[in-house]
Amino acid sequence: MEKASKALRRSSVRLKSMSSGYQELSMVISELRGVRSTAKAFAEAQCSAAQDMLKWSLTEENPAIRDTFFQLSELSALWTEVQKEFADHLKEFVIQFEMILEGEHHVDQARTHVAASERRAVKIKNKLNKASKRGNVEETRQLEMKLTEAKDSCDLAQIEMSDRIQENEGVKLIRVKEGLLKLSDSYLELAHKCHIIHEAHRDIAYQIPDVHNKELHEITYAGPELSKQAVLTAKDRVRLYNRHAEHAGAPVHEGPPPPYSPPRDLCNTTPYNPYYTHPFYISPHTFGSHETNDENSSNRYVLKHMNKEKCVYT
Repeated sequence: MEKASKALRRSSVRLKSMSSGYQELSMVISELRGVRSTAKAFAEAQCSAAQDMLKWSLTEENPAIRDTFFQLSELSALWTEVQKEFADHLKEFVIQFEMILEGEHHVDQARTHVAASERRAVKIKNKLNKASKRGNVEETRQLEMKLTEAKDSCDLAQIEMSDRIQENEGVKLIRVKEGLLKLSDSYLELAHKCHIIHEAHRDIAYQIPDVHNKELHEITYAGPELSKQAVLTAKDRVRLYNRHAEHAGAPVHEGPPPPYSPPRDLCNTTPYNPYYTHPFYISPHTFGSHETNDENSSNRYVLKHMNKEKCVYT
């Protein structure tokens, strides 16, 4: 069904643009709009899933599960906002191609004006030949003056068309280059912020206590403070991110990339986050020690106001 819908949409775009002669450019614009709508739908689906996971966690008695998904919902909201910004950047990229198409239409108008001027000159020339054969001197003189004006108008239209074509080609290069550079920066910004957010996501998941070879009453959870710190750190890093400062001093490498050196021991490597000042540890507190009135009231607040938040954006 999805493939059929896509084929129908592409055929519709080709039919609509057939008269203009810019089918491929129109198809590019249509597909880029599809990329943006798909990116928005993906972000909305992730947001909805995160909200459902939070609702489920708040029904659980385990404080590790409740706290983990509460903090992850904060990261999910941040990730949704980042993807919204990326979708806006995609829209800007689409606008560049829409402006290119508009420039092509302006060139077509200049070509149409030249063609109309040439037809007018040819029509006057035919009348002049007929008048010359009839021997009508006055009519011949008037038609010669009109033909001269028509030829001057045609030459002027040719010059304007040439200038319009050169200007359009120059503007087209500028729009393509700026659009591609901004799109690259947008993807790099998305990737960088994705790394920040999901690095914090992983660090929060690490705080969930291991249950291997342990009895349930022996399991302890010391994650609330570290998880909260991970979220705050991620928010600060995303907020302070500057795409221009991040890539302004990036060197341009020439030649093949350096050889890859794998880590010595991936299995025994302890997870490390340089943005934390405290190491990972498990305190002797039990699950029940974190069930405070403040936490319960916070959970009720989340359940009450969760449905007011929407994942949909334009």
